[in-house]
Amino acid sequence: MRPCIIMRSHNDMPLIAETLAMLHKQDHPFELIVLDNASTDGTLEEVKKYTDRVIHIPAGAYVPGRVLNQGMAASHGELVVFLNSDCTPQHETWLRHLLAGFTDERVAAVFGRQIPRPDCHPLYAKDTEQTYGDGTRQKRWRHCFSMAASAIRRSVWEAMPFDEHLQYSEDIEWTWRARQRGYTVRYVPDAVVMHSHNYTWRQFYKRHYGEGKAEALIFDWSPWERSFLRYSLLPYVRQVLSDEAYCLARGHLGAALYAPILRLAQLLGRRAGFRDGWRERQERAAAEASLRWANSGTR
Repeated sequence: MRPCIIMRSHNDMPLIAETLAMLHKQDHPFELIVLDNASTDGTLEEVKKYTDRVIHIPAGAYVPGRVLNQGMAASHGELVVFLNSDCTPQHETWLRHLLAGFTDERVAAVFGRQIPRPDCHPLYAKDTEQTYGDGTRQKRWRHCFSMAASAIRRSVWEAMPFDEHLQYSEDIEWTWRARQRGYTVRYVPDAVVMHSHNYTWRQFYKRHYGEGKAEALIFDWSPWERSFLRYSLLPYVRQVLSDEAYCLARGHLGAALYAPILRLAQLLGRRAGFRDGWRERQERAAAEASLRWANSGTR
């Protein structure tokens, strides 16, 4: 049975045209399902050149986990692939390499390498290169995954669907949950896509706010780990020093000067998001404790 590729799209021309063209060249057969969120820029017309399996997500109705669950329900097969519409495979063997990452039944998910586009700002290019690359840096982190170019095992999803409450990092939450159940998440550096964004300062703040909030809800944190010094200030200093070394070595003087400002957006956004997420977590825990107490009193 041919695997299904689920693609999410929203006003992604002309990048989606590049992605679809490269998908069409893959040496492994597949079926394509597109979940489009009210595109108006020609994205739908481009999609229909390659598939008639389009699920329309109304404007204002996009919730990441819910859309992922919807895509899974519409697909078939044990291994289901996810590819963002702006993630362009870099070779005809991308799909075959990605699926080869499922070496045994305990592998719940795999994800491929991302490389920056030629016009990517040096600081964002650095982030992409260091997050992916040969995977060495990932081994130092608590957890790493990206749904943008990935595949998951249906039987694991059936036992634990995506969380439909999170607005960010639903892929991180799902794969982390899978790991807690004894499954493996595998990185496949040979499955390469081109994918990057040039965020404004405000957009970068918003992204890290969302990720910080999700982190507070997903992972367990000791008082030291969630302190301002450990969670915010030390990472900021290390990041800026790393940015300066990277940019100066490559002659990106402007990017080196911008690094402290951009990373301030990261610090402020992530800290604010983490604070709000931690508050929400405590409120949930209090509500659950109150419910347990109420239930115990009725027995």
